[in-house]
Amino acid sequence: MAISLASSCSPTRLGFPMDEKGPKQSVWHRLGLRRWLGRDDRDSRNHDALFPHNHNRASSIDSNKQDNLTRRLSRRVGVGLPLSAPFKRQNSQHRDQLAPLNLEPQHRRAHSADRRPLSAQTSRSPPPAVGPRLSAPEVQWLGPTTATTVDEPLDRELDTPLDLELDVENDETDSEPDWDPSPDIIAPEAESAQPPNTLEMELERRWILNLSMHFRDRSEREKFFVTYAETPTRWRRVTISCDYRGATEDSLEQDMKELRYQRDKCARIYESIRESLPEIQFYDTVTNLKVETRDGRLHVHVTEDVNETIPYPPISSIGHLRGARCVPENLLHFESHLSGFVYKVRLGGHAYIKKEIPGPDTVDEFLYEINALHALNRAPNVIQVEAIVVDERQEVVKGLLINYAAQGALVDILYDQRGELSFPRRERWAKQIVQGLCEIHESGYVQGDFTLSNIVVDGDDNAHIIDINRRGCPVGWEPPEIAAKIESNQRISMYIGVKTDLYQLGMTLWALAMEEDEPERQPRPLLLGNEVDVPDYYRRLVDICLSPTPRHRLSAKDLLTLFPTDLFHDLCRQAGLEISLIVI
Repeated sequence: MAISLASSCSPTRLGFPMDEKGPKQSVWHRLGLRRWLGRDDRDSRNHDALFPHNHNRASSIDSNKQDNLTRRLSRRVGVGLPLSAPFKRQNSQHRDQLAPLNLEPQHRRAHSADRRPLSAQTSRSPPPAVGPRLSAPEVQWLGPTTATTVDEPLDRELDTPLDLELDVENDETDSEPDWDPSPDIIAPEAESAQPPNTLEMELERRWILNLSMHFRDRSEREKFFVTYAETPTRWRRVTISCDYRGATEDSLEQDMKELRYQRDKCARIYESIRESLPEIQFYDTVTNLKVETRDGRLHVHVTEDVNETIPYPPISSIGHLRGARCVPENLLHFESHLSGFVYKVRLGGHAYIKKEIPGPDTVDEFLYEINALHALNRAPNVIQVEAIVVDERQEVVKGLLINYAAQGALVDILYDQRGELSFPRRERWAKQIVQGLCEIHESGYVQGDFTLSNIVVDGDDNAHIIDINRRGCPVGWEPPEIAAKIESNQRISMYIGVKTDLYQLGMTLWALAMEEDEPERQPRPLLLGNEVDVPDYYRRLVDICLSPTPRHRLSAKDLLTLFPTDLFHDLCRQAGLEISLIVI
């Protein structure tokens, strides 16, 4: 069964007969903003010159009603009722068959939305050429112009809402899904009154791209992982399956196939199914939407994504953590997306970071992080956990609530302020980083993914370590003893330990000295030559940590003693430690 609803698909996808194929529409036309931008006269003159026989018929129809009808006709999408996915499809989309997409260098890091607006940090796919007289850029669209889709007999029905078209399959008739749309869903009739950046704002706050993956068999298929915020306190996990094989001309799949950036692809999906979202019956777990253009019409198949359903740990799994504070998820108000499944939220007027369990295979790692942060709750250079996020019934653990670091990740600071950071400031961060790693190791835990992305700087300019979960190191951050195991296709999680943390600490200290935000891309070995203006003790620190022999890497506690005595005392006082010096 499929229900015909409003969508932003072009009319050519709907199977409407076309006598002529006119100029391509821009997004300004589809949002009803052409009149505000002074384009109606220009485009109408161009269209009359191309299609003079349509001029009389088009002029007899009120322009406002015509735009309204065209907008309704151009948003028809078939939404299937929730069904169980076939076993073959479930197996083909298992995480073992998927691999994360390798992003362009400028898109690999997730920047803080507070320091850099999302619209500014992401480069769009190359747009068409813009004329010098245009007040706003034209956006390429594959649909025809208005006059080619409106006939005179439809004029008397302009004020009547279009009825839902019910497609019956297998001789079974089901009633329309009982669904209460979100109160802030934009109605098609009111869409023309929205500012031009409404869609961009919704992509930042309502339809959030967390992750995208391709299939390991290198077939032309992709899977997008999205968080759909129905309301500021009600979030749903959604996956979208796209198959570009055999994509037809003017189809959504062909549009996405021609786009370069994943964010643009996700935006095109949202634009196409945006008006149909209230009619989709979402699962409480994870909902999979398979988008498919068939017979010139876009269809959305709704199933439960059993491969991505997370077995959330029961609240009894944290019962041993005395004094742990629990916060129901519905009390958190969404503010912005930072990266992956990490968000900035507000609770009681204060800003925090909400970190969710990324997937079904990371539950144990997440529990490891909860236990580690609880044990390190008073460590000065490890991020502080504020609460454990639970569901509304307080039955299962959903995530973590940690302190918000206003300056963001160290990798972004080095990238944005390269050449502007004084060495004393970087030196102080280096001491705090070693101190934080010492606290982690002395408490019996391992960081496991000790990179520049997992060090943040707060509003007081102090460095803190985050993301303690033993997940493993990304490409380029692995120590020499693990590189050979990776080449032999071994899983390295069993080999992650204190010595791997220390090697990555050496790469971090080297990056601070060189003001390099991508040490993993630099040729090995990483050396601080004589031309680098750093103290001798700092150069020795880096050499010890980057030793190819694990046993030669001193512990973080021993590395602290290599810092100048006065600075070492300052760090110890900050950590609340008693110091006794033995003079021989």
